[in-house]
Amino acid sequence: VHNSSVKESAAIPGDTATLVVSDVVYRGKGLGRLDGQVVFVPGVLPGETVEVRFTRRHKNYAEAGLIEVVSASPKRVAPACPLVSVCPGCCYQHADYEEELRLKQAQLANLLERQAKVSSSVCLPPVPSPKPLGYRNRISLHAAYDGSAAALGYIGEDNETVLDVPACPLAVAPLNERLAQLRADAGFMATLRTHRSLTLRHTRHDGAIHFLGKAGAEKPWLTETTLFGQVQVPRGSFFQVNHGVADRLLAAVMAILKDTPCRAVADLYGGGGVFALAAGRAGVPRVIGIDSDEAAIQAARQNARDHKLKNVEFVAQPASKGLKQVFRRVDPAGVLLIVDPPRAGLEKPGIEAIGRSRPPEIVYVSCAADTMVRDIALLAAAGYRVVSSQLFDMFPRTPYFESLTRLTAG
Repeated sequence: VHNSSVKESAAIPGDTATLVVSDVVYRGKGLGRLDGQVVFVPGVLPGETVEVRFTRRHKNYAEAGLIEVVSASPKRVAPACPLVSVCPGCCYQHADYEEELRLKQAQLANLLERQAKVSSSVCLPPVPSPKPLGYRNRISLHAAYDGSAAALGYIGEDNETVLDVPACPLAVAPLNERLAQLRADAGFMATLRTHRSLTLRHTRHDGAIHFLGKAGAEKPWLTETTLFGQVQVPRGSFFQVNHGVADRLLAAVMAILKDTPCRAVADLYGGGGVFALAAGRAGVPRVIGIDSDEAAIQAARQNARDHKLKNVEFVAQPASKGLKQVFRRVDPAGVLLIVDPPRAGLEKPGIEAIGRSRPPEIVYVSCAADTMVRDIALLAAAGYRVVSSQLFDMFPRTPYFESLTRLTAG
């Protein structure tokens, strides 16, 4: 698509055209062509004929909005949310779930082949979400106050407008119930001001809770449930938003840990320590969890005590700095490295430290396939090869998915 030899798009903003959609690319936009020029349009499915209006013109491609579906795919369904045309959070509300999963699996395979030069044969069957809706245990909303009334919801496509959201179909039912209670509370709504955020979280143990602004590093901790028991997580710290898929992802990591010959595990971006705790329970002699979130590390240490794991320790440091310390204390030749970075992917110093120390196996858990394949290409240059990659659909109806990729040195 981004080939400098392609001539500038002839599509003029405001003009309309009829296109045939050939594919849906990573992050959910459909791909069609006008006189050989690539056009991206949201809300469509492969094989559909659609009428579009061009919105932006770039050197190598154009963007367009959907006017009408002239010929619909049999995989098209009615969206579950009335805000789907204006809310940027969901891009697959119009697709049946089986088709969404197929598209995401094809996107993962394509990214591996095109960006990381890895054969799609490494891809294992995708792991679907038990629920395509009603799965999120955490949502963050924003407030906007115009002097007379407050809107409470998600940020729109323009990165500025707040869309008023009475309920989110992705959220678990208790969160929507709590949101309805808050919205009906005139006193609470009167406290909202522009740019203030509201976070709602749900756990099986604590039920639905909410807080305004940053949660802070203090207690109370929330109790989350995992395959191996309960763990404590500070209310403002990261935890997977889809319990059903998180369990399946953890099971896959635990299966790897039971098979590894490594004598130590380093868990980068480990948060409250779920993967590190799993490694400790699997009998790995030495486990070190690393995260820059001090509150999460405090909870992780308590979790290790609660589970009576003396072979697990936690370090509150940025990932790359913590990794360098691990490799000074533990022979890299015996380390299995688990990384679960944010969407930005691994930091360059961290990749360089991995390349220098060459631990024999890496388990890369990712919520952003585009930065993951970028990092895999860099790790390949350092001598690693991909053994397998598997999609876990942690975020149904949205552009994103989780993946677990195993790499070995040599």
